[in-house]
Amino acid sequence: MQVVFTNGAELPEEVNMRKLIVTIVSLSLISLVSGYALASDSGSEPSMLTFEGPNTDDTGDAFLTTLFAQDNNFAGNSFDIIALVDLTVVGFDCNLEANLPNYTVDVWTREGTANGFESTATGWSLLGSDFVVPAGVDLPTHVNVGGLIMAAGDTVGVIITAQEAISGQGGFMYTNGGPNSYGNADMDIYTFAGLGDGFPPASVFQYRTWNGTVHYDYGVALDSDTWGRIKGAF
Repeated sequence: MQVVFTNGAELPEEVNMRKLIVTIVSLSLISLVSGYALASDSGSEPSMLTFEGPNTDDTGDAFLTTLFAQDNNFAGNSFDIIALVDLTVVGFDCNLEANLPNYTVDVWTREGTANGFESTATGWSLLGSDFVVPAGVDLPTHVNVGGLIMAAGDTVGVIITAQEAISGQGGFMYTNGGPNSYGNADMDIYTFAGLGDGFPPASVFQYRTWNGTVHYDYGVALDSDTWGRIKGAF
């Protein structure tokens, strides 16, 4: 089950989670939660309310794609995500050549723009890594790295690299040109550079357009600690 609080407020420790959930159910506000299941014996009243945790391979409520039309490649790209509404990024797609059986894809983020900051480690944090099987050129390879919470108006710089796409081998596909922008009602993506291997990248090529998709949920998703308190109330 996924519960979203769109105002981004943390749930106070003193709130009795059992009373909160029971109240929600009793008021028939079940639209506030998704993926719930009522486990019951055949022909009997439901006997237990069970919860599913956050989706571990989530493609989200919505997505925004730049393009999948490569004409160059190396080890990664830099770009910005600008949130126009409160949202949580739950995953990415990248354009990876199937010249290797697997890639380890790292996603780095920083507050503010990535543009001009690709060559320094200062301000960057590793959002996560995923070991993926490449789908092939101009096909989306899903990268199961998420949990990036953004309020409306936030700008987050992103670097995505494939560890195995080292000098002389490449494999992380992108498109020459830019900077380019892509948008919908929820977010904008601004593309900047193509990147050499390593972090910080060994080289930065201006300008290159990331081929990919950002998957996201609306609102601010509960973190794993809050999930634990909810599940522990039953």
